[in-house]
Amino acid sequence: GVATSTESPPFVICKERFSKAYRHPDLDAKLTKTRCRFEARILEKCAQKSDIRVPKVIRISPPSLYLEYLDGPNVKTYLQEMNAQQKDKDGDVTMLSEKQEAFPAPRIEYSKLAERIGAMVGRLHSIGVVHGDLTTSNMILLWKSQVEPTQDFDLTLIDFGLAKSTSSVEEQAVDLYVLERALESTHPELPDNFLDILLKAYSENTASVSSNKNSQTTLQRLEQVRLRGRKRECFG
Repeated sequence: GVATSTESPPFVICKERFSKAYRHPDLDAKLTKTRCRFEARILEKCAQKSDIRVPKVIRISPPSLYLEYLDGPNVKTYLQEMNAQQKDKDGDVTMLSEKQEAFPAPRIEYSKLAERIGAMVGRLHSIGVVHGDLTTSNMILLWKSQVEPTQDFDLTLIDFGLAKSTSSVEEQAVDLYVLERALESTHPELPDNFLDILLKAYSENTASVSSNKNSQTTLQRLEQVRLRGRKRECFG
């Protein structure tokens, strides 16, 4: 079974998998239960085998999964609002939402954020987990001080609904490619060296899963995945 947290946080979020009308009800119920429990196991694996910050599993009740609520902006929102503020040049801090009016967000150096993202993904792959949907919408910023803004923050990874338990170099490379495309399409304002810094941190934080698999092999495969992606764009 899956061990769950015995201490419930003040707020809990319920993630529900909706039924698929095109599937037979019995098959749909079975698949939903299996995938719900698998996502919980992946979260527990991340929490137990690495220092990756993920939501705590509170309760498993298919089709619902009750998880720790993380009170922070996602990286997508943070970067977009920071970029808008840079354009406005109205000050040194930006408000992330009306709910957080009392706690303005500090500016995080792009290089520091890139390093943290790369290190997090590297550690994830090191324990044999591929996320499947690495976008900035699925990364939450949690400031360690809730009194005043500082650059001391935790980076949390959420939404493991498409995750896999695998050490496949191909799967890891595709994971990185999804992240790369998400950064390019959603955050064109990022500096040119953002991805280079991210991948360097990834390489430094990816332990060898087996004797013939390491970060350099994954990065080499990433080049092949990029080439396939460009061919699809050119020829459909």
